[in-house]
Amino acid sequence: MQLLFLIIKRTELVDDIMKALAGAGVHGGTAIDSIGMAKSISNMDNVPTIGYLREMLKGVDPAKKGKTIFVAVEDDRVEAAKEAILGITGDLSRPNAGVLFGVPITFALGIN
Repeated sequence: MQLLFLIIKRTELVDDIMKALAGAGVHGGTAIDSIGMAKSISNMDNVPTIGYLREMLKGVDPAKKGKTIFVAVEDDRVEAAKEAILGITGDLSRPNAGVLFGVPITFALGIN
């Protein structure tokens, strides 16, 4: 199994992503509010590297919260889950589009 994480700013996509995952046979996902780096550093003016980081994050609204979706997926369903997610989010290689990654699950209890 893998635990897939999707971090996105476009919170309006969460319901569609969850529906797409269910349609791909993946169930039990959870979405939580998340705050990115831009929000965390927006009030730090006296740190030398902050100007550089702000320049890198141009165009990112620091006040907007995002969502982090995580879902445990059987290995044989990982590709279907990725395709379902990308079918809603589009290309994640675009700036600020989101981040999707998976980590191996060494054990799990309570997953049916």
